[in-house]
Amino acid sequence: MRERLINGVFFDLGWTLERPASGSWMLTNRFFDYVPRDIFYAIDETLRKEAMAHAYRPLEEHHYTPTLEEEDRKFIQYFRDLNAFLKLGLSEEQIFDIGHDHTYNFSNYILFESTIPTLKTLKEHSYRVGVISDTWPSTVPQQKEAGTYDYYDFLVLSFELGVLKPNPRMYETALEYMGLPAEQTIYVDDLTMSLDKAQTYGIHGVCSIADDPSRIITEYPCVRHPGDVIDLLKELNGGIL
Repeated sequence: MRERLINGVFFDLGWTLERPASGSWMLTNRFFDYVPRDIFYAIDETLRKEAMAHAYRPLEEHHYTPTLEEEDRKFIQYFRDLNAFLKLGLSEEQIFDIGHDHTYNFSNYILFESTIPTLKTLKEHSYRVGVISDTWPSTVPQQKEAGTYDYYDFLVLSFELGVLKPNPRMYETALEYMGLPAEQTIYVDDLTMSLDKAQTYGIHGVCSIADDPSRIITEYPCVRHPGDVIDLLKELNGGIL
């Protein structure tokens, strides 16, 4: 039997294997329970982006987060800072509720329909499967509850390393765990910036356009949902899976 060229798959999580229930990774449905969408999006876009960048900066600068409790504390502060910057009028009790929901409400994240069938197919065909993702401690129990965790051979999660993509440590750690030559792997992510860095290590980039299937990406092959990865692997491996 002809040998496969690709034997390992790295996945990002957001807009690759799952999507945010609210449409936003930072602003959950609980946030919009207190701040109606029409009111929030009536705020000047430049001001909104400036406020979210301001509130997010401490999460970037002090990204190492060893526990769920620390994540909870950080996101309560995020929403406290966002509230102060935009003068949203949220009470401290509401801010606590929003931050707590962000950490502990796993229904904020929804798997794509083809996610588990795709992971199952990859494992049945003896692919190594890993995750490279910018995320938080709540990801681990959330992925376990979603039923995806046991399909992964490993996860490289930014909160554990204290750095975000495209920091080299994310890719170098992932390749070490994968245990395959980079040329035998693909990385599926929705951000070309992350794929560009992966490519410098010899990893083949694949762009997920699940967030917007009309997006035109010319630098990389694209997938609209996880199931497309199976078809792409067949193509890359000369017709075999």
